Amino acid sequence: MSAGQRPDTQRHHAQRDVPARNLQDSESELLTLRAENEVLRAQLALRDHALDATPSFFVITRQEDPVPVIVYCNKVVAEQHGYPREELIGKPITFLTQWMGRNPGYFQDLEAALRAGRTFQYEDEVTRRDGSTFWLGVSIRPLYDAAGRVTHAVAVGADITAKRIESRKKQELQDKLVAEMQERERMVIELQLAQKLESVGRLAAGIAHEINTPIQYVGDSVHFLRSAFDDLDRLFEAASEATALLPDCAERSAYQLEIAEAAKKYDLEYLRIEVPKAFTRTFDGVERVTNIVKAMKEFAHPDAREQSPVDLLHALQTTLLVASNEYKYVARVQTDFAELPHVVCNVGELNQVFLNLIVNAAHAIKDAGKDVESGEITIRATQEGDVAVIRVSDNGCGVPAENLSKLYDPFFTTKEVGRGTGQGLAISHSIVVDKHGGEISVASEVGVGTQFTVRLPIAGRNGRAPQ
Repeated sequence: MSAGQRPDTQRHHAQRDVPARNLQDSESELLTLRAENEVLRAQLALRDHALDATPSFFVITRQEDPVPVIVYCNKVVAEQHGYPREELIGKPITFLTQWMGRNPGYFQDLEAALRAGRTFQYEDEVTRRDGSTFWLGVSIRPLYDAAGRVTHAVAVGADITAKRIESRKKQELQDKLVAEMQERERMVIELQLAQKLESVGRLAAGIAHEINTPIQYVGDSVHFLRSAFDDLDRLFEAASEATALLPDCAERSAYQLEIAEAAKKYDLEYLRIEVPKAFTRTFDGVERVTNIVKAMKEFAHPDAREQSPVDLLHALQTTLLVASNEYKYVARVQTDFAELPHVVCNVGELNQVFLNLIVNAAHAIKDAGKDVESGEITIRATQEGDVAVIRVSDNGCGVPAENLSKLYDPFFTTKEVGRGTGQGLAISHSIVVDKHGGEISVASEVGVGTQFTVRLPIAGRNGRAPQ
């Protein structure tokens, strides 16, 4: 080859080496890509291993489909629900029906939360493939693309069954403690009331006894005075008749004139009319005092520990008599008593219940601004099957609906300080429900009135029929 041909040869060799270098570059790039791919695979495998090692649930769904599709889930999700992981990938989220929640508006609520960029949270009891259940707590957050559109959602959750059980046990323990505290509080209240009633009862019984003796003297004396007045009246009549039998002379006329003047002077005719009326009123008063004393003695009589058959109608009448001072100036009392068999109960305790209801009715009527002309308390007693039903109603101010559920709570009262302690209805509820196995309910309307209904098993708390 001549010296002039060398440049062309060199260019020819250079052109021939270009594809070789390109091939080498491609192979190098391929090796680099393969290395990067291996690194990426290793990173993805590490991510999968890490997510599979966590006890938390991890699910990614594609939100661009009409129904979100599962594109990834970790191992614990598949295992907890009883499915192979491969079976879940690509399935709509509805495949896990238990993740849809029991709320019909679940999808709408979830979509609204994701569009607003909020985390959607809920807890629900879910069902595995084999029918067993567990409690799931899950949080779902939206994932965005570069354009800011929600393309995916990631759900992170956990099996919270143990947490729920522990929480339930804590709540049960707390409820038990609250119930025990309330029971102790109720027992303290009842003990205080029992001691108070015992003291008042002894005092009332003593007063009744002290009143009873002098009132008997009064009654006996009035009987004597009425008899003496009748005798004096007959004596005066006999004297007048004897005077008429005297011979007709000046002396007889003088006697008759003197008797007539004395009768006129001392208003004998008026006394003959009014004195018997006064005796009648006195006897009525003495009888009323006697009945009140008797009612006080019955009301204050120490309670027997055992329940026994009792005439509830008589107990109601006794309580009305004892409580008359509470209502006689604010309301008229109407009674509608049907025939009742004797009810097995502790009459002293029920007297306290009836007294509380009657006094509350009187106070409600007074608070409504009514008087004896417009206020009315109605007490009805009837038998419904094997239950005695007592209803005490009034046309007082009524109880707001928000307070009805609190009426039997200890120390709850709507009365001003010094007028009510909030213990009466709480104790009444305990007496009726706990001690007698009965029921007490209330219906009320503000501005119209209130009705309490007491239902007592006629055979008593233990089903013991009256003899």
